[in-house]
Amino acid sequence: MLTLKIIIKKEWFDQIAAGAKKIEYRDEVPFWTSRLFNTEGKKRKYDRIEFINGYNKDARRLITAFEGFTTRNNTYCIKIGKILK
Repeated sequence: MLTLKIIIKKEWFDQIAAGAKKIEYRDEVPFWTSRLFNTEGKKRKYDRIEFINGYNKDARRLITAFEGFTTRNNTYCIKIGKILK
């Protein structure tokens, strides 16, 4: 099962947990391009997203379904599916 890991701040983590935030935005930079596309330039197919609230070892985690992504104005719009765990 392929998992896209995203580290986020408390404010956004809480909104996702509450079901209010349905899209996570990331700048179109080499780091995120390498996570979302393979070396041939094709979109990667993740099964889920693991949101991590900060960098601590025991940080809160939330797993949601991955519903794909689009690109708009040099920004990746990652669609957040239903909460799995």
